[in-house]
Amino acid sequence: MNQLSQKADPEQTLVDVKADQIDAFYFFEQGEVLEQQLKMASDTRADQIAVFEVAHPDQARKVIESSLEAMQQQNANYFPEEAAKLKQACIMNKGAIFAVVVGEAADAVCSAGLE
Repeated sequence: MNQLSQKADPEQTLVDVKADQIDAFYFFEQGEVLEQQLKMASDTRADQIAVFEVAHPDQARKVIESSLEAMQQQNANYFPEEAAKLKQACIMNKGAIFAVVVGEAADAVCSAGLE
């Protein structure tokens, strides 16, 4: 998370989301996520960085994509530019670790990959 944060949000404008509140954004089944962290913009921006360690990597990408789609639909009417960011979110994975980057730097961060 620290490496992604430094790349995607060098000014540290994203704030930590409490673990028990992450379920409101990402719809994993109970017990599927072993570890998770989420940083989001505290204003109306859709910018975020999420990292998940999951029990079943083969299913995680679908859950992440559907969660991002739901966020995109929520933003579509009021913040179309933010919905566009969510549509272009970067999802990376390495084994059971998945990372999601939404924001201006998403492409650059994803090009660097997970370390």
